Amino acid sequence: MIECSTIERMMPAIAQTLDESELALMREISRDPVQTQRGLSRGTGMSLGMTNLLLKRLARKGLIKIGRLDWKRTQYLLTPKGALEKASKTYDYALYTVRLFRQLQENVTTVLRREYSDGRRAFWIVAQNELEGALRETVSDLAMHGARFSFARTFTEVPSDAELVLAATQDGAPSNLTMRVVSLVDFLDAERRLK
Repeated sequence: MIECSTIERMMPAIAQTLDESELALMREISRDPVQTQRGLSRGTGMSLGMTNLLLKRLARKGLIKIGRLDWKRTQYLLTPKGALEKASKTYDYALYTVRLFRQLQENVTTVLRREYSDGRRAFWIVAQNELEGALRETVSDLAMHGARFSFARTFTEVPSDAELVLAATQDGAPSNLTMRVVSLVDFLDAERRLK
């Protein structure tokens, strides 16, 4: 049995997940308003049951209007209120992303400067995709004479003799690593800390 305090702590995360799912569904409806629930489910990556539940929820909130075109086709339309909500959620998501990148840049700058002042000159950074690009840009802006930066996409690419690894990835470091790993972003806690 789950205690009330546990449920209360979980509610913000659950609400955020629902908001993200609602936004994904509203985006899919905007892309193609004449779809089956199965098509919406496929397009959003949600289960059919969750898609059905969220469609009812969005309709109840007045964010979408559901209309029958014929016996087998349904049309889902964003209402003006739904279009505003979609725009607002998209803005919030973009703002969250910018804050996450800023947090990453501040963290990497702080850690690198501290380690550099302690005499370290070789740095390994594990990151993928856009995070890797942001980190490359951040370290190139730092004036750290003699520092060498190496990038890897996974921890397995880092040589075993590396002493320090800066991680900007959701992949956890293997437990058998002998090197010190400093996480630059707490992905699970980023939303709460960034506000």
